[in-house]
Amino acid sequence: MMRLILLLVPAIVSAQSPASDRTALMTRMRDAALTYADHLQDFLCTELMTRSADQSGSGKHYKLLETQELELGYITHQEHYRLLKVNGKTTDLDKRVKQGYWKPGGEFGSALRSIFDPKSAAQFEWDHEESSAGTRSCVFRYRVAAATRAYIIQADADHVGMALRGSVTADCDTGEVTHIVTETEPASVKRGTQDVAIGMQLDLRYGPVPIGSNTFLLPQDAIEIGIFGKTLTKAEIKFQQYRKYDSNSNIVFDDGSLPAK
Repeated sequence: MMRLILLLVPAIVSAQSPASDRTALMTRMRDAALTYADHLQDFLCTELMTRSADQSGSGKHYKLLETQELELGYITHQEHYRLLKVNGKTTDLDKRVKQGYWKPGGEFGSALRSIFDPKSAAQFEWDHEESSAGTRSCVFRYRVAAATRAYIIQADADHVGMALRGSVTADCDTGEVTHIVTETEPASVKRGTQDVAIGMQLDLRYGPVPIGSNTFLLPQDAIEIGIFGKTLTKAEIKFQQYRKYDSNSNIVFDDGSLPAK
């Protein structure tokens, strides 16, 4: 007797795939991105950041500003930070941080929202598929127009809506975004009679992280660059030691907040 075996094979999404397959994948990606924060529980993690600056604007002459160790709390869908060490020291922390340089933030969801929020009206274009460790990843290129004001840079008193472009990499089956590369398109602010360039670049990777009995897709590392005139400020970040937030902890973050218990 002949046996019939049903093989469940995920649909392959490629440049030759029907447009409907890529549209369905984009729907999964958008749904996963817009509900990303809803699936996260409150947690703490350690953020290790190295900041450096290049005054030449070339990106070839970075000099160390400082290293920082922070406790990051993600509580009721908001990020809170507490500075623990600067250059390995625990005293006079504010004095050890070089002021006047760009500071990063918002890796836990806002980067996704700026791309996938319907108000951003992002334009997506299929790029390619790649495989690693048995996982298929689909890569799209995208652009968000400045007029949507989906991403705003604050430079002193100026709030400038920026156009974004870059790529998003997602699991071809689940639609979960695992890698974002983005940069702002050229823009400037007036300082006296001169136009001063402003902008940002981001390379952010996500990975599975166990917290308690659940596993979440969370930031692993990021490289972020802020641009102001000829000054480039680079932040190289690693997120480590993810753990559950204990509501009985008396943690006061640097913004003065004490999470509700």
